[in-house]
Amino acid sequence: MLGMVAALGVTAVIFFFAMRSNAPRLTRADYDAAVARWEKNGPADYDLDLELQGNRPGNIHVEVRHGKVVHMIRDGVEPRQQRTWDYWSVPGQLDTIGQDLDLADNPTIPFHVADGSQVVMWAEFDPQLGYPHQYHRVVLGAAFEVHWTVTRFRALGGKK
Repeated sequence: MLGMVAALGVTAVIFFFAMRSNAPRLTRADYDAAVARWEKNGPADYDLDLELQGNRPGNIHVEVRHGKVVHMIRDGVEPRQQRTWDYWSVPGQLDTIGQDLDLADNPTIPFHVADGSQVVMWAEFDPQLGYPHQYHRVVLGAAFEVHWTVTRFRALGGKK
C-alpha cells in the first residue's frame, strides 16, 4: 500500500512539472541528434537571450564570435569570472544537458537525494541548428530545478 501511495505521489509530481513545461520529455536520441545538428549546422557567430526559471531565475544575453563567448550579461551585469560565460553558449548548454542525462541514471550522489529519486527532463531543440529552445530538469525529492528558454537566437555568420 505504501508503495502505491509513493508511486502516485511521484506520478503527481511529474504530472505537475509536465504541465509547466510544453517541451517533450528528453531522450538520449533527441539529445544526440541535436548535438549532431549543432556540430553540422551551428553558426560560429551568434547572439542569444535566455530566460532562466527555477532555483536562480534571471535573464542572460550571450554574444559568440568565432565560436567563443566574447560578451555575457546576466540581469544587466557582466559577470567578472569569464569562465562562467561559456556555460551559456550553445555548446555549454548542450554539455549541461548531456551531463544531466548521464547523472539521471543514478542521481543519489550528485544531487544528494535519497535512493529511488528520479530526475525528469524535458527539452525542445531547434530542428535545423540543434540549439535548445527549452530545457527543464527536475530532481524529485530535492530543490534542484533548472529551466531555461531561449527567447532570441540570431545567427550572424556562416557555419563553423
